[in-house]
Formats: sequence, C-alpha cells, structure tokens
Amino acid sequence: MFGAARSFAIRGVRFSHTAAAAVPQPRGNVKDVNDFLTKIGRGCDEFAGKFETWESLFTTNSRTLRNDFGIPTKQRKYILAWRELYKQGQELRSISLPSPKKK
Repeated sequence: MFGAARSFAIRGVRFSHTAAAAVPQPRGNVKDVNDFLTKIGRGCDEFAGKFETWESLFTTNSRTLRNDFGIPTKQRKYILAWRELYKQGQELRSISLPSPKKK
C-alpha cells in the first residue's frame, strides 16, 4: 500500500537535487552562449542565435535541437557532448575532425 507512495517520494528526491546542478555558471573566458559555441569550434557558433539564454543551452534536449532548431546530427551530438564535459568542469577547446585517410 505504501510502496507506491514511497517509490514516488524517492523519485522526487532523486530528481530534485539534479535539476539545480544541471545548469553550470559561466566561468573563465566563457561569458555567454556565443562564447561557448565559438570555443568548441566545428562551426557551432552559427547556432548561437537559436539559444535565448545560457540556461536554454544546458536544458534543451536533443529532439528540440533537431526538430525546432534544425541543428545537424554531427554538430548536435558535439554540442551535447561538450555541454556534459563543461558540467563536469572541463575547459573548452576545439577538437578538429580527423582528416580522411588517403587510399
């Protein structure tokens, strides 16, 4: 009887502490969305206008990036990967694509 209520309460607690930590504060040379996307490179800075705020950069999901913002798959995955690395405290840097092998 109380199992369902307890389970719901535990889930609420579990998710409540992650929401506050989901959006890190800008740090270092990164002051806004444009700085973030410019630093990671690969032409991601062209999508800076799609994000209204710093919070929207860190809370928008992949489906919204694809359907509403029209960001191509490779750049979308790259932005999402750097978003998580930034949350973990990594400094931003551009990672160039490997050149294709000659046959």
